Amino acid sequence: MRKLIERIIKNNIKNLNYHLVMGYLESKNVYPTEDEAIIITNFLKENYNILLKDNSILLNLKGNIRDDIYYGVSNILISLKNSYL
Repeated sequence: MRKLIERIIKNNIKNLNYHLVMGYLESKNVYPTEDEAIIITNFLKENYNILLKDNSILLNLKGNIRDDIYYGVSNILISLKNSYL
């Protein structure tokens, strides 16, 4: 199942955009600015393959967005990984 999910992510990551990221985060009560949503989107597109294996890559995002947004994004990503991988 893990390999299937990883393949789906790999095949669709190119479709990710900051509007989707911003909308999803807001649905989880995390409210990034447009600039932060762009930073998060670019980070996910560039690092998704590492993130699938190692949560410590999230530290590279810290300092580029507000702390409350960083912690919200980190919690959501780790929760999703724990649920689906």
